Amino acid sequence: MSIELPRLTLQQKWETAESNLIYFIVCGISYAKSRGQTAEDFGTWAGQVAAPSWEEDKSRGPRGLVEGISYNKQQFHDFEMEILDESETGICARMKGFGENLIRKRPRHEVSVDEYIRFFDKKWVAIADYMGLEYKQHVEDDWVVFTVTKK
Repeated sequence: MSIELPRLTLQQKWETAESNLIYFIVCGISYAKSRGQTAEDFGTWAGQVAAPSWEEDKSRGPRGLVEGISYNKQQFHDFEMEILDESETGICARMKGFGENLIRKRPRHEVSVDEYIRFFDKKWVAIADYMGLEYKQHVEDDWVVFTVTKK
């Protein structure tokens, strides 16, 4: 008997990678909740783990973080980001399509879209803090509107 292993198309690989990323975030949130913690606690921890990898972007200020978020989130096929306002000291933008729609369609382990979005809020807050920046966000309709400013 011979096993024939699957050979995925590029599109299938992308969809699988996207689904696996969401799975790991949901697992982390679910695990944190099982230990009496929150999605925000897991987001802060994840951001602190990731922060040193943003060292090269520190000198670029708010632009470095916003471009980095865009770079990271483009792994989601329906990701969108728009710059709403830009100044010397900060950037206001909005984004959507970074996995929250898949959470909406297939709730997993009782992790809500709100928790998923709050996880990312605290992840970006922790990375911004490492970079000497301040990150704030709120939800408007389907968009996460955020600002990144110099401290």
